[in-house]
Amino acid sequence: MVQIAVKCPKCESINVGKHGFGKKGKARYKCNNTECSTTTFQLEYHNNGCKPGIEADIIRNVANSGGVRDTARSLKVSKYKVSSVLKKQNQS
Repeated sequence: MVQIAVKCPKCESINVGKHGFGKKGKARYKCNNTECSTTTFQLEYHNNGCKPGIEADIIRNVANSGGVRDTARSLKVSKYKVSSVLKKQNQS
């Protein structure tokens, strides 16, 4: 039997427990660290737009003179996700 060491993506704590399954059947985990702001997370995502850190990758890619469609193609997300992230960036 193989065990996978699961760490929280925010606080890097190994104090993590299983928390059921997501809509697409992927395992969900819950960080048991009381100081961490993450409630639940997954190791595998069906949709690349939901992965942690994808918004920073989108902004970085567009800042390096990448267009919306080019960024969407290279990161394997929809062009609507790229547009939504850029609109949020302009508002703040």
